[in-house]
Amino acid sequence: MGQTTDFMVAIELGSTRITGIAGQKDTDGKLSILAYASEDASACIRKGNVFNIDRTAGAITSIINKLEAALEATIAKVYVGISGQSVRTVKNTVIRQFEEETRITTNIVDELIATSRSTHTDGYEILEVVPQEYKVGTGLQTDPVGVITSHIEGRFLHIIARQGVRRKIEESFQLAATRIAGYLITPLEMAKVTATDTELRSGCALIDFGAETTTVQVYKDHLLRHLAVLPLGSNNITKDICTQGIEETDAEDLKIKYASAYTEPFEADSKPVTYTFGTDDSTITDRVLNEITEARMEEIITNVWNQIGLSGYDDKLMAGIIVTGGGSHLGQLQTAIQKKTRIEKFRHATYIIPPVESVTPELLAKNSRQGSLLGLLSSARQNCCEQEVPRDLFDTDTTEAEAARQAQQEEIERQKAEAARIAQEEEAARAAEAQRIAQEKAEQEAAIRREEEERLEAERQAKAAEERRRKRENSMLGRLQKWAEELLNGEE
Repeated sequence: MGQTTDFMVAIELGSTRITGIAGQKDTDGKLSILAYASEDASACIRKGNVFNIDRTAGAITSIINKLEAALEATIAKVYVGISGQSVRTVKNTVIRQFEEETRITTNIVDELIATSRSTHTDGYEILEVVPQEYKVGTGLQTDPVGVITSHIEGRFLHIIARQGVRRKIEESFQLAATRIAGYLITPLEMAKVTATDTELRSGCALIDFGAETTTVQVYKDHLLRHLAVLPLGSNNITKDICTQGIEETDAEDLKIKYASAYTEPFEADSKPVTYTFGTDDSTITDRVLNEITEARMEEIITNVWNQIGLSGYDDKLMAGIIVTGGGSHLGQLQTAIQKKTRIEKFRHATYIIPPVESVTPELLAKNSRQGSLLGLLSSARQNCCEQEVPRDLFDTDTTEAEAARQAQQEEIERQKAEAARIAQEEEAARAAEAQRIAQEKAEQEAAIRREEEERLEAERQAKAAEERRRKRENSMLGRLQKWAEELLNGEE
């Protein structure tokens, strides 16, 4: 391919492989892959975390060299995904009380988020703060800006990782002389290209069955509600099969070809099926293989279901369960999950939603193995190509470059002015809306007072009428008694 000077680069630090990708994204979200490279990670990455910085740096250097050779360009920086065993979410609440009724502004909301981000968690660092809802009065709001209240409670979800996870990544890339353009949280970026807008809104559990970890994410109303990375993966099944005296490569092959996450109970008179493997034609029966596989998968699925329960949304997943990752291809996985969770709606996300164009067949295969890497590339924003700086400050190219920079700066200033104008209009609109709400509230209160006054007046009039009736009745009774006495006296 010819030289390319406009591309983005992403690197994923996986448990089995470190992979790098370079490509472009058009306005419709379509990804065009320009280069792809990978290196074995078994000697430097464990459960998604770096444990050998030198070897990780070596793998990164190799990947960068391969990508640059394919691109015929120099890579200046890369985006890096963060995942691994320690990544999870915790809830946090920030409360602010006002001395008087106050209109909630964007600044107040930003302050709540900043306060939440500054919360200290022993042994962990906050990777991202995801706002959930804001309690204003007795109601919940996803966007409280413009609401008038004396009390606001921000509810947030912190995505955290053990301290040192990011530092080890930074040291690895520094040793590889590669600058990091930005960190991306791998599970979140994978969800953006794997689950549909309808699924994220309706509520779904997205499960990524990896080699050494299983990642559980729960979404509802387009918001992440829970995230946990379990230290269990499909490699655990392979190791369990190895306990039968089987080499790891043969165990992996048996798992891929024959293992099943669920089987119906054996009939008493049924005969086991025998599988032959290895260079010496060793054998294992389907019953032994599946007993091993089912026992491990039951443990993994039980832990997954427990995490979904901890989210509090296990009964709100209208879009059901979505599975992805290399381990999701295990036979009868859908049945095993449905038996455990009782959730019937199930989808195997074998491909990402944005279209992908690539000369690398591995990236076009619909096997859900590259969803995370493609998600990272899809979320990259900056051009990662090394840009040459003119050496002669007085030549024509320099003058043109300076003019281009000046034009770019003017465009930035214009965009800032436009953003300020839009912000002022939005602020005015929010103020008008707040005034309208206050006026409606005042009118409602006045109407309530009028209704109360009318009710009291009606009660007063009813009491007066009742009093007059009693007086009339008493008067008539008195006259009747007098007449009766006169009649009795007359008879005497």
